[in-house]
Amino acid sequence: MNHFLAKLTVVLLFSSISLTSSAHELWLEPEAFITQPNSKLNAHIKVGQKFNGDKFPYLRSETKSLKLFLEQKSITLQPRDGDYPAIQSLLEESGLHVLSYESAPEKVDYKNFEVFKSFLQDEGLWKKWSKENPDFINSDIKETYTRYAKSLIQVGAKSGEDFNTGLLFELIALNNPYGSENKVDVLLLYKNKPFPNSQITIFNKTKNETTISKIRTNNDGKATIALEKKGAFLISAVHFKKSEIKNADWHSLWASLTFKK
Repeated sequence: MNHFLAKLTVVLLFSSISLTSSAHELWLEPEAFITQPNSKLNAHIKVGQKFNGDKFPYLRSETKSLKLFLEQKSITLQPRDGDYPAIQSLLEESGLHVLSYESAPEKVDYKNFEVFKSFLQDEGLWKKWSKENPDFINSDIKETYTRYAKSLIQVGAKSGEDFNTGLLFELIALNNPYGSENKVDVLLLYKNKPFPNSQITIFNKTKNETTISKIRTNNDGKATIALEKKGAFLISAVHFKKSEIKNADWHSLWASLTFKK
């Protein structure tokens, strides 16, 4: 009974807080990125800034899709409202596991235009947006947003590959970051097509220090991420476009990918 009440409290608490707060990253963070067969996956949905954030439970109302793959084959997940950690599963076999998450769309109204401008500047989007949309400058901005998050978990010694899991906006590692190379090539896709000239933000966390760097995808939607430092990596990209959702002018799509070196 005590367990039920504790779980209900968690659900009620976090139901009143959007998991996808505007201008904040959402990412998946396993408690162990590297583990052994027959171990348990405990992974958190985290929201914050600069690769530091709060852990949230699983909430069905905030989730459109949650999948776990091994060799492109789906592993059944049975999450329940209030699960904490949010994502739990037995990892029976060796290989690279791919965890994929899509949030339900959320809405935010920017009453302070400078906050909105700062967000676009940080994501390398302001110059183009302000040139194409001068009538919206210094106005109230009504935006919807969706998060598309992935995480790579290495189980045992068997290698494996990341792949296109079908997210609308998705980052794909083209080589296994748990291999011997000190770099990983990534491909950014939008509607299953390469997304060129998009800013990629790289967060590298080692102990309590986080370094941030930024590059852009080339004409083929690809970018190379240096893995010279150890630690956890969060790779992020944002696409900002006209909204197709009622009562909103704009829609942002956030893609993230996490792994550890």
